[in-house]
Amino acid sequence: MPTLPHFKRRRAQFLEAIDTPVLLMAGGRLSRNYPANWYPFRADSTFQFFFPEPEPGAAALFDPEDGSVTLFLAERTPEDALWHGSQPSFDDMKQGLSVTAVQKRADLAALVHKKVGKRRLSALAVHDPKATATAAEISGQQLDFFAADKIGDPKLIAALAKLRLRRDPEELQEMRSCAAVTREAHVVAMAKTRPGLYEQDLVGHVEGTFARHGCVPAYNTILTVRGEVLHNNAHGNMLLDTDIVLLDGGAENKSGYCADVTRCWPVNGHFSPEARDVYEIVLAAEKAAIEAVKPGVRYRDIHLLGARIITEGLVSMGLMKGDIDKLVDAGAHALFFPHGIGHLLGLDVHDMEGFGDQVHYAKGRKRSDQFGLAYLRLDLDLQAGMCFTIEPGVYFVPAMIHHAEFRKKFKGMVDFTRAESFLTMNSLRGFGGIRIEDNVHCTPSGAEVLTAAIPKERVAVEALVGSAGG
Repeated sequence: MPTLPHFKRRRAQFLEAIDTPVLLMAGGRLSRNYPANWYPFRADSTFQFFFPEPEPGAAALFDPEDGSVTLFLAERTPEDALWHGSQPSFDDMKQGLSVTAVQKRADLAALVHKKVGKRRLSALAVHDPKATATAAEISGQQLDFFAADKIGDPKLIAALAKLRLRRDPEELQEMRSCAAVTREAHVVAMAKTRPGLYEQDLVGHVEGTFARHGCVPAYNTILTVRGEVLHNNAHGNMLLDTDIVLLDGGAENKSGYCADVTRCWPVNGHFSPEARDVYEIVLAAEKAAIEAVKPGVRYRDIHLLGARIITEGLVSMGLMKGDIDKLVDAGAHALFFPHGIGHLLGLDVHDMEGFGDQVHYAKGRKRSDQFGLAYLRLDLDLQAGMCFTIEPGVYFVPAMIHHAEFRKKFKGMVDFTRAESFLTMNSLRGFGGIRIEDNVHCTPSGAEVLTAAIPKERVAVEALVGSAGG
């Protein structure tokens, strides 16, 4: 967990960046199926950026006029102590967090109005609808967590994004810690793999590893032999001898920071000739993209570099035909590599994605309307301290390969007969897909791969598969 000086420094930086009061909400507990059966609580990431282990229902008022930070917490009652254990007193919380004051959450609206007066108050929408409604009512703003243009005032979003975009040493240490736990989970899953198991068996090993280290999944674990489905959270398939397992899973620790890693491996421990070729193409694209990371480089150019290497490899396999640059310019590669090469990473697995393209695209840049490139989540010039993923992939998606519009558009560029053959591999189950993903920290001189210890060289991966025995 980052230290108290870290959080104090972040709060001071925020107070310097704003010129009007700001109300932030942690969000409350959300019910699963009846009011008292809650999902595990996870605070809003912006709130967690400023306070360690936030309490459900907490709120905070930042006032740049006097440099104060007032924290609002649920009142401590004997009933709560009975069911949930004793909580530190407000005085203890004030001293422990080094805030200006701690007040009752029930008094939030009255005390905020009294302190702010007629000044403009900004607030932020959060995942909890009740907390968002409260913030909207107190601030007088229209807030919507699911609409990037209504999640908060653009000036507030810009101030927060400037702080959250670049990691300081304590944040990086948290992400390295998550990477270490994630490494163990991926290695265990590889080692436990054998034909006849179900995907869910391996998910148990992955998420059990997270739990043993006091972590939770940073997102719904993707572990599947149907890797062509990009966000496949179903875990009901049996592992066949010739399947390829795709695991996209990462740990989140108590600080809220996380990892996001993808690895692929053959169930029987040996890639087929076609799978070997595809794997090596994806790995070459990933390595080249990481090698290109340094301050000042445009992230979109890293994506296009990866796309060209994938295209070159697919041409060598006979799946595509023509000049590499012309194929990429036409977007033909997106038939096999349809997503962007990565995204920001931090307190959110897609860090600050809710803030929209105002944060992720530099001023004057807009998303392309070209299929594939339109899914590029990030188009900024890299800065030292930024953390993001690099995750190229190659997939054989029946709906895309059979799509009449794509067949017409990419006629002469894609060998659709050759592509069709990949859909009937593995006893007609199909090839699936291969993605390789690492977490990268942009340093002043290049790239630090936070997840470098997780095996990805083909020979090393093959050697791990099934090594745990029965």
